[in-house]
Amino acid sequence: MALRSPHLIIVRRLLLAQLAIALFLPLVFLPFGINAALSAGAGGMASFIPNSYFAYRTFQYRGARAANMIARSMFAGQIGKFALMALFFIVLFKYQKTLNHGALFSGFIVVQLSVWLTPFLSNR
Repeated sequence: MALRSPHLIIVRRLLLAQLAIALFLPLVFLPFGINAALSAGAGGMASFIPNSYFAYRTFQYRGARAANMIARSMFAGQIGKFALMALFFIVLFKYQKTLNHGALFSGFIVVQLSVWLTPFLSNR
């Protein structure tokens, strides 16, 4: 990955913003109980980790000559992202008995909606 690419800088800022939101969410849900806080954090991570995987796979290749590889890696990244999200939710619903469903989905949705921060994170 090129360090100077403006697209990569925006993606890194967005991923850092998503991580910050995912780590801050349990503090917001703490007044509703420890289970709500942990569920919100799990939901945030169930969104952040697959998004990070997709970003890694998408920006793995660069240049016009690698157009086919870029398209393949984006497709594989999207499939992997959905598979990771499904795996997170399967594991959470199967093994976490004290899960707060509202907090879980709230955390997931808030981190997903943080993509709307992209215009504010870019310098343009």
